[in-house]
Amino acid sequence: MLKVTTEIAPTKALYIKLGRSGNWEKECLEKGILRLDYDGTPFDAAASGDWDTVHKFWLEARKDSGTATRDVNQIRNYFESGEDTLWITFHDSKLWWCFAKMGVKKHSDGHGSYRETLDGWHDADVNGGKLSSEKLSGSLLKVQSFQGTICDVKEFEYLCRKLNGLLLPEVDAAVKAENEMVQKIIPLMRLLTWQDFELLVDLIFSDSGWRRVGQVGKTQKTVDIELLLPTTGERAFVQIKSSAGKRDLADYMVRLQNSTIYDRMFFVWHSGEVGTTEADDVVLIGPDRLARMVFDAGLTTWLREKVS
Repeated sequence: MLKVTTEIAPTKALYIKLGRSGNWEKECLEKGILRLDYDGTPFDAAASGDWDTVHKFWLEARKDSGTATRDVNQIRNYFESGEDTLWITFHDSKLWWCFAKMGVKKHSDGHGSYRETLDGWHDADVNGGKLSSEKLSGSLLKVQSFQGTICDVKEFEYLCRKLNGLLLPEVDAAVKAENEMVQKIIPLMRLLTWQDFELLVDLIFSDSGWRRVGQVGKTQKTVDIELLLPTTGERAFVQIKSSAGKRDLADYMVRLQNSTIYDRMFFVWHSGEVGTTEADDVVLIGPDRLARMVFDAGLTTWLREKVS
């Protein structure tokens, strides 16, 4: 999908279901189109704005004035909404959005019609952040329960902020405070004895589901442990060092390569520079990443009390 690099400023937002049970989602996302069903709709009448004719057709089909009116309103939104209208849908546990070109065409398979998007569908905000459902407001996600095909998005302001990568002032203040706290964890970790640092790392991995099954090496300021992930049976080797450098990492990468029982290695340290690695089976957890893990695991108070 193409990346958007400028702020978007739609005049309204509409949610659309791409086919019954989402059977058109893949086609629409891959081809960059919006499809609408409503088979039987007098296409020429809708395209020319003759909504009385369209209403008469659906009134005859539905035998209910209210239902027919709701159908026509959805069809009209589809045919008449301009290029400044934001369209959204959900697929693969993500929110997708686009802007559509004016002009509706009959689909070649004979079912319904389609509009082309301006630049395809997007599943990320303007900064490249993925729009995963777990990161979206429940109020916005509720739109998926709409029983029809097209409806207004009530959480319009929230949606625009989300797509533009903007935060509410209250949320922005909380994020800044959180990041500041994470940075303050780093010097606290450096005050730990090497035994307590080992324990801290052990607690972090235990919180994430790993189980300690053995201790395979121990010297002052360094400890090696074995972990097992019960859900998958994966075995890992953890090298914990208070201070580490590039040579330390290189030595332990050789040890991992010579091993036949470990699926990966975690290299953990709180001081020093070890560089980077492209090895898929080596996970580097340095001061910044480790501090975030301490915070996320709720171990900040534990750490503070240990060094007080």
